[in-house]
Amino acid sequence: MDDQELDLLYAQQLNEELQLQSRNAIARLIEELPLDFGLENLVPVKTNGVGTMVEKMAMLYQEVCEYYNANGIPFDHAWHWSFVWRQQLSYKALGSHYGVDQVVSATNPRGRKAVKQIYLENLDSYMQWFPWSWFSNMQFIGAGGFSAVYAALMIPPYDAQPTRVALKIVDDKILNEISVQSKAFLPLLFQGLTVCESTGDLMMVMKMSNDGNLEDHMQQLPLGDLDLKTITGTILRLAQNLTDLHKVQMNHRNVHPRNIMCTDSDYFLVDYRYATPSKESSAVTSLTKAVYGRLPYIAPEVRRGVYTEKSDMYSLGIIIWQLVSKVIFPSPDVLLDGANAAGGNVEDNPYRIEHVEGVPDWYKKLYVSCLEPRPENRPEAAELCVVLQAIHDKLDYSVPLNRRVTEYIVARRAEVADHQRTYAKVKGMVSASTSRLYTLSNLPSTEHFFSLPFRHIPFAMAMADASASIPSSSPSFTSPSPPAQSVSTPI
Repeated sequence: MDDQELDLLYAQQLNEELQLQSRNAIARLIEELPLDFGLENLVPVKTNGVGTMVEKMAMLYQEVCEYYNANGIPFDHAWHWSFVWRQQLSYKALGSHYGVDQVVSATNPRGRKAVKQIYLENLDSYMQWFPWSWFSNMQFIGAGGFSAVYAALMIPPYDAQPTRVALKIVDDKILNEISVQSKAFLPLLFQGLTVCESTGDLMMVMKMSNDGNLEDHMQQLPLGDLDLKTITGTILRLAQNLTDLHKVQMNHRNVHPRNIMCTDSDYFLVDYRYATPSKESSAVTSLTKAVYGRLPYIAPEVRRGVYTEKSDMYSLGIIIWQLVSKVIFPSPDVLLDGANAAGGNVEDNPYRIEHVEGVPDWYKKLYVSCLEPRPENRPEAAELCVVLQAIHDKLDYSVPLNRRVTEYIVARRAEVADHQRTYAKVKGMVSASTSRLYTLSNLPSTEHFFSLPFRHIPFAMAMADASASIPSSSPSFTSPSPPAQSVSTPI
């Protein structure tokens, strides 16, 4: 081992030792001021110590900075301070220090079942505890499915910068969401848990999206992101989300643009309350004879009680089409109205899905392949990632779409608005399109609204046939291999 390797090993050991010292010091402060960290909701406490939180936190911060500076290691606030605090307030650390049984039994009875399940499923490394006193300015912002969602500001004492978060009451469905998201994606948008002071409800704490959901983005900026490089990057991120989910053998079962959060120029698939193991998805659908979803994102085979990973891919296909058409679907009441049902006038229906003029042929084949009526002809998420990554890498830095795309968007937007105004005059207010619970017997077919040239061939064959329309520098698409697995770090 040469001197450079020895120096590197010494620096690594020193850094680990300093982190251990920081963890121990933070643990002592939490012990000294238990009420400031809401530990009365987790473990019995008798006193809150002497002195103020602000003073003691400032003193500790200075000490930790000095640890690193005295040893010649540049102090990193996020890594050497905030990250260590998150570790020390994780359910794993609390369980190790006070005992898992104690933490579970001291939790409010309304949240006890969920906390116990978190430990049973080994999710405690990803779950941070947040005292209720850290939240302020709470506002009701809507209901996702059957759960109310609140916006709030969170100010941890170790980070003076307020963070916008969303809060959801944890029930069995939310617990399923926590479990699936933590296993498939680790702590992407997920933050932790808190207990409502007035009701005793256990609540999930999530990052609030900076830019809303994908449908908001398309609605507000219909002509603002008509760059093919940007669009293919968005699809790649969503396809990778599904790849990660399908790798752990889970199906989402409710993929649509409002369940895609846009934050920090990235996209995250959220809302895993109805996710099920892949091998059980069809059985659950057939047994319940119902599906919770949104039209037209529900795949045609679901009406027969069949749900697979390819059903998630069908939903993604609708989104791929929307990213160039910018069509925002109105309430399913418009679709289900007798005048628009099967046999009605398809040409002027706001739900119709057709080719967008001016879009490259290879892009058209992407969404057509995902929307193939037979699931076996649709791509797997990993297969789509490999094919599209090759195309994305070969595209120029900026690839503005043809003017005919803009003209199509403007025409469809005007048409949808006119249709909704006419419908509202006759039927009353038109609500937004949302997920609903449908029985399989009353789940309407939307297949007659598609005027796409389905080839009824596997995805690899469809893309190989499309290679002539892809830039000549792009590679062949006949033998895709799985993409590299994304890695996240638990708190």
